[in-house]
Amino acid sequence: MLLALVKETEGGRGGERPEAACARRAARRRRALIHKSQIRQNDGWRWVTCATWVDGVVGASAYALGVAWRPGQRKAQRALEDPYVDVPEHLRQPLWNWIDGSLRMASDFYDAQRIEFLAVDLRTHLPGSSTVRQATYLLGWCNENKTRMLDVVEALLERHGWDSGRGPELEDLLVRANSAYAVSANWDSLEERVAPGVKELVQEAIDASGGSAGDHLANAWNEAYGRRPDPVKAYSEAIKAVEAAMAKHVSPQNGKQTLGTMIRDIAAKPVKWEFVIADGSVSGVETLLGMMRMLWDGQTSRHGGVNPTRDETTDESRAAVHLAAALVQFGVSGALKLA
Repeated sequence: MLLALVKETEGGRGGERPEAACARRAARRRRALIHKSQIRQNDGWRWVTCATWVDGVVGASAYALGVAWRPGQRKAQRALEDPYVDVPEHLRQPLWNWIDGSLRMASDFYDAQRIEFLAVDLRTHLPGSSTVRQATYLLGWCNENKTRMLDVVEALLERHGWDSGRGPELEDLLVRANSAYAVSANWDSLEERVAPGVKELVQEAIDASGGSAGDHLANAWNEAYGRRPDPVKAYSEAIKAVEAAMAKHVSPQNGKQTLGTMIRDIAAKPVKWEFVIADGSVSGVETLLGMMRMLWDGQTSRHGGVNPTRDETTDESRAAVHLAAALVQFGVSGALKLA
């Protein structure tokens, strides 16, 4: 609400003699400042309005008491904001701008080959030969179903990846929009965003292990946190990662090791191994054995039999990935070794 400044005319009030008007204005000057405060409610804001009379001028100012907005409030609210799935309205146009830029070979020209390959990857037909018309059609196609826009983004990442820095630009956009998705570490897909630090811990285990253990663990992560997760495959890859990392420490002479045979061998004679943390009230080897059993027994889809099997859930597969990451780290770091 804007408060106006009002100035009386130099002339007196209607019918007032000039000398009377002068006397009245002089009296106002002698009174100096007279503040009249009024508190009123306006859309949840409490305003104090001060009217100041000086030399015939009525000045009005306002300041807030117990205001609804405070510095830093927006940032605090964003910190508690849930991530947005699919493509929220505030992300739709910026995301299309990123797609549009990825399809151009220069600022004014579309890359016909990129558009053609994109249509093939998405199994859709783009009409005509004009790249401008095809791009316009693609935008309308995305607007019919906003998840299609994510399909387009993912298809561009799969084919072009880093793409002269456009991959990082996309990640920055998704972070600022608080999207539920993030660009993968290899810049070739989208995955579900996790709390800061969580992915880094798994990445450390992947980097430290290298070889097949790291490959299996990376696959497990991608299948568990990808935009279209495959919990069964994620769980299976998590177990394979542990088997690869522990193979040289547990019965290395057995060429057909599985996590199950490793559990059997350690349980048969746990004193053959030692854990880097000295035993206290709890044995380190027994604790590690318990983690291995949890991972192995939790794979509900592994074998058929009398009891019906079921596929692992997404939450189960993600827990398995993090459990496997710890076990892989223990294996490749030498935390578990022969006594």
